[in-house]
Amino acid sequence: MMKKLLPLAILLGAMGTAHAELAVYGLVDISYGKNENFDNKGARLHSGGEGDTGSGGGSFGNSTSRIGLKGGMDIGSGLKANFKLETGGIDDDLRIGKENKTFFRRQAWAGLSGSFGEVRFGRQDSVPFQMMGAYDFNGQSNAASALGNSGVAAWGRGRQTQSLQYISPSMNGVTAHVGFAGKEDGLVDGSPDTKAASSAGLTYAAGKFSASVVGETKRTDGGENFAGVSGSYDFGVVKVMASYADGGTNAKGTGLGFVAPVAGFNVGMHYGKNSDTHAAATELFINREIFKNTYAYADYGYLDNNNAPSNKAYAVGVIYVFDIKLSGGR
Repeated sequence: MMKKLLPLAILLGAMGTAHAELAVYGLVDISYGKNENFDNKGARLHSGGEGDTGSGGGSFGNSTSRIGLKGGMDIGSGLKANFKLETGGIDDDLRIGKENKTFFRRQAWAGLSGSFGEVRFGRQDSVPFQMMGAYDFNGQSNAASALGNSGVAAWGRGRQTQSLQYISPSMNGVTAHVGFAGKEDGLVDGSPDTKAASSAGLTYAAGKFSASVVGETKRTDGGENFAGVSGSYDFGVVKVMASYADGGTNAKGTGLGFVAPVAGFNVGMHYGKNSDTHAAATELFINREIFKNTYAYADYGYLDNNNAPSNKAYAVGVIYVFDIKLSGGR
């Protein structure tokens, strides 16, 4: 155990000496419910990492329980070195990522930032996921997601390991995000081998309006390209969104959603319709911060599979979010 702790101790000591920023962060999601899209067992207690199918996430509750390290350090000439290491989902048996042995499976990247923007390399969320995730008002719910369950999520492309990305600074409200991911051998996620893929997108934000468009080339031989567009507007009493995704055969369609503040709660709905399979999914959600960094939620999702067996998912739970600084800048 001492040998395992020494490298971390050395890292913390070195970063502290350099007056760097370093933090331990993460979240814990504990819920009661079921997800018939994943299995048909009865409702029970779940950890947010249970049902991890390989990408580092889970299939129950709202969010994925995980822990991570992140930090940054000024290295001169207006540059800052950054990194993030984040575990796979932690299930109710306290295993991380179940059968997959990759510990930092959600994030493991390093990069530089400055007035030019930010460059990152390593395992990280794809460009489509990072750009489009904010348009899902329920945080891409694990179990109930209407956009995910119907296969029309504009954020639908997952993580990549050999990923080089650039994020530009905002220029008159426009932000660019581009990426290139090298070929992978499938060992990280247990998925088929991938081919090199490129991605690019733009976001325009002005006041209460935001819109994004993104595209990514196919990741596997025989796969298909991906494109997505999303927009949102905040009317104050309600915030609305609309999206369209085209991930190829059986993975294209529209999404709609809204969220509104009601008596201290966030109340919302998403609806996704797949134009190929004709599957339609509805998601209802309500949440509220009940203590500092602690949120209670209830999610319900229903998937109409168009003449195939339909499924439902629901979860009632609590999420605790933490971000503990271990050192700070000058």
